[in-house]
Amino acid sequence: MTVAKKTILTLTILFLAIAVQSQEIRTLNQCIRYALENNLEYQSFQLEEQNAKIDVAQSKMDLLPSVSARLSADKNFGRSIDPNTNDVVTTSFFSNYNSLNSTIGVFQGFTRLNRISYSQFMEEAAHWQRINFSDKLAFDVLMNYYDIIYYQGMVDLNRKQVELSEKNLKKVERQAESGVKAKADVFEIQATFEKEKLMLLQAENKLEEVKQKLKLAMNLPFEENLEVASDEADNVALAAEVIQSETLYHAFSENSPYVQIARSQLNAANKKVSIMRGYYLPTLFVYPSIGSGYYETNVDENGNVIAFRNQLDNNMSEYIGATLSIPIFSRNAVRNNVRKAKIEQQQAQNTLETYQLSVYNEIVTNTRQLEAFYHEYLQSEKQLEANEMAYQVAEKKFDKGLISIIEVLTVKNRLAESEAQLLLSKLQWKIKQKTVLFYQGKRFWEIEKN
Repeated sequence: MTVAKKTILTLTILFLAIAVQSQEIRTLNQCIRYALENNLEYQSFQLEEQNAKIDVAQSKMDLLPSVSARLSADKNFGRSIDPNTNDVVTTSFFSNYNSLNSTIGVFQGFTRLNRISYSQFMEEAAHWQRINFSDKLAFDVLMNYYDIIYYQGMVDLNRKQVELSEKNLKKVERQAESGVKAKADVFEIQATFEKEKLMLLQAENKLEEVKQKLKLAMNLPFEENLEVASDEADNVALAAEVIQSETLYHAFSENSPYVQIARSQLNAANKKVSIMRGYYLPTLFVYPSIGSGYYETNVDENGNVIAFRNQLDNNMSEYIGATLSIPIFSRNAVRNNVRKAKIEQQQAQNTLETYQLSVYNEIVTNTRQLEAFYHEYLQSEKQLEANEMAYQVAEKKFDKGLISIIEVLTVKNRLAESEAQLLLSKLQWKIKQKTVLFYQGKRFWEIEKN
């Protein structure tokens, strides 16, 4: 090998080593925080919350009077009406009129005040919808993350089985050549070996599939490689105090975004009923205005046009008017709108009670599963220990010709199943443990800094 080729090879190996070292291995909390910063759907909820804030600000501004200014300039030619004297004139002239007008809503059946409260409750609902989606996104990431952990474990487990079968195949092939074992034993192990290679390939494909799901939830570019921490340091253990579902529910329901959404929407529905009822009442508007004008036809004793500034002072006019509107008959529209608002109110109440029941059932189910998965894990450990010893014994019996290869493979498969079950039980417990932490008011991805 030439010096140049050696240099290129060395640099290639060096670059690969640097790339591997620089590749970030993400923990669960890092994945969740990345998703909250980059998920497009979560950003849409943030925009909806901003819109709701604008609605609140506008509902408050609606209490203020509306003010408008009017400026006009006209040039008349030929026969026309003098706007100053209302006489008919035939000469061309210039005129200008300026006014400042206002509309003041004195009373509108308290609808504006109720709209402020309504928009505030809708803002609360938008806020809790964003929080609720962030929680949902966090648990979507959590499930995808542990799917990756599981299939990483399954890949390792299947690779271990393939290596073990390959080792046994070579051993039995040598024994068959020497006449110690039958050729049929070689075929049995060969069939198992090929099946396990297929299972390894399937596990690898599934691993890539769940990685793509996590990338989608995180909005991570698909071409970017994703590696997650293989496991966490916490051990499987049952809490010293048994978690009481009822107590946990009462504490969590006060802060549950899922329930808070329904409460805010119910409060908004109550205010909507008040708004609709407000249209039964009279409305009172006041319209003050002030204006002045300039006309070329406005002249003094000597026939000179009076100066612009003087005319503005001389022609100043002030006006105030009021309108009282009393609803008498609106083709039953107001009554029907009130009835529809009450239906929405009842629907919102039903939704709140449904949400509360759903949260209660979730808490009961997850607290029960937390303890169940803990005991499943303990039993899986015992089962794995027993199957490991059984396989060791089976290998020795097979070498001595006391059992058939079918019996050995049966014990080997049982060992693999128990290893997979232990992994699954452990991950299921971790998921439930984090879920119960969440019910206790601990958003683990916020309080744990990785």
